[in-house]
Amino acid sequence: MAQIRIKPLHHKLVLTVVSIMLLLAAVTAGLVYYYESEHAHLETEQTLNQLLDTVSLTASIAAYSKNEQIAQDVLSGLLKNTVVQRVEIASHEGFSLSHEKQSLPIGTSVVRNLISPFNVGEVIGKISLHASVNYNQEKAQQSTIFSIIISASLIGLTTLIILWQVKRQVSAPLSFVSNTLHAIEAGSVKRILLLNSHKQDELGRLGRDINALLDTLGSQFDAERVLREKVETAEQQLRHIYNSSSAGLFVLDEQGDLSNYNSTFTRILNNTRQINENLATNDLFKNLLGQQDEFALLIKQALASYQLETHDFPLVEAGRSAPRWMHCLLSKMIDSNGVVVLEGVIFDVTERVQNEEVVKREAYYDHLTGMLRRNPAKMQFESYLSNNPSANACFLLLDLDGFKQVNDTYGHDAGDQVLTIAAERLFKCVRVNDVVCRLGGDEFLIILMNDHDVSLKSEVANKMLESISQPISLDDTNELVSVGVSIGMTDLRLSKSTNFDTLIKDADQAMYQVKNDGKNNYQIKS
Repeated sequence: MAQIRIKPLHHKLVLTVVSIMLLLAAVTAGLVYYYESEHAHLETEQTLNQLLDTVSLTASIAAYSKNEQIAQDVLSGLLKNTVVQRVEIASHEGFSLSHEKQSLPIGTSVVRNLISPFNVGEVIGKISLHASVNYNQEKAQQSTIFSIIISASLIGLTTLIILWQVKRQVSAPLSFVSNTLHAIEAGSVKRILLLNSHKQDELGRLGRDINALLDTLGSQFDAERVLREKVETAEQQLRHIYNSSSAGLFVLDEQGDLSNYNSTFTRILNNTRQINENLATNDLFKNLLGQQDEFALLIKQALASYQLETHDFPLVEAGRSAPRWMHCLLSKMIDSNGVVVLEGVIFDVTERVQNEEVVKREAYYDHLTGMLRRNPAKMQFESYLSNNPSANACFLLLDLDGFKQVNDTYGHDAGDQVLTIAAERLFKCVRVNDVVCRLGGDEFLIILMNDHDVSLKSEVANKMLESISQPISLDDTNELVSVGVSIGMTDLRLSKSTNFDTLIKDADQAMYQVKNDGKNNYQIKS
């Protein structure tokens, strides 16, 4: 931290006190000067009156008798006084005489009537005494200077005493506390030493409070250090968990661009180079996923709600015959800054998807012939009708003739071979969009979808009769065996029902009629 130049507190106090004292001295000087000026005026006026008291009678005789010599003596005597600047005597009879020392401004003046010495109460003239204005000013200045010297001395002495006591009792202890506190580092056990002379006053209480605060801060510092160590340990553990997780963790912004991910994420995607390249263009998932539209929809669904959205996606990988599958979970979150983000998790679920495909295939397809089972065939037919209400379909129910004899004579393996070859021949007799189903044993169901051609079912039935009747060479014995097929047919145009089971039942009745009539033929349920 940058060092700050410290200005001692008592220096500031000295400047403040000196400034205040000088201001007080100036105000005091002005007041003293004003007071002394007034006092000098009164003293001068009193002195002039006393002089008039002394010479009034003589001046009255001079004015009454108009004796210039006596008047001159009176004026000369008055002018000898340092106070008097100018003297005038004048009578009502026209006698007048005046003298002055110098041509100076007139200050205090006193005028007194002259009374006749022979007729008491009769005013015969006036006598005027004038003092110099400089006299009053000099006297006021002398008194003021003396007062200022005394006041300044007292003020200066008082100031020094106050400053000495302030420095000794306040500034020095405060400096000690400040310097000690400044030297104490965070977490240090050092504390402020309490001065004996200040243990019971405010400085002592300040020191105790600061020490108590330092103790509290020290405890908090220790607790914070322990907590920080725990947090750092937890962060390391979480970071380890984050990167060593078996799941790929990632974060998308509101536009669906990748902003963060763990190491498992790249390992699952198995394309670190492409990930790093696409981070700059934010096209990562567009380039790696085989279902880009579905991923965009998943992002839209996650942003529209706070629910967890999931979907399985195939990964685009060159050189692989079968795709790897990734299970993705997305959830909308709002971070501490109020920004919307999408937190995601991915798992490699290739094995699970493959197992599901195997289970689905086993559930949907007969493992021997590869044909649909009964329920999937029913679902496909019903879906076809719901999407094509006006379409037609024809049901062909087939049962192999002579199969039981082959199975009993040559064994189950031979029977399975016959069923397999018969299934292959049936697939070749129908179109791609037709349904080929093994109901069980040697019984099969063919559904001709969108059968608008009336002669189609007869053509297909004749193909089946011809194809199935071809000899079959058994692998184990090289024996040639032959089987036939009885076919019962019905379609939606002839039946009163669109029910799958009802249509099979109608076709079954037609098939048994064929068997009763000699087998290896077909008949349409009328």
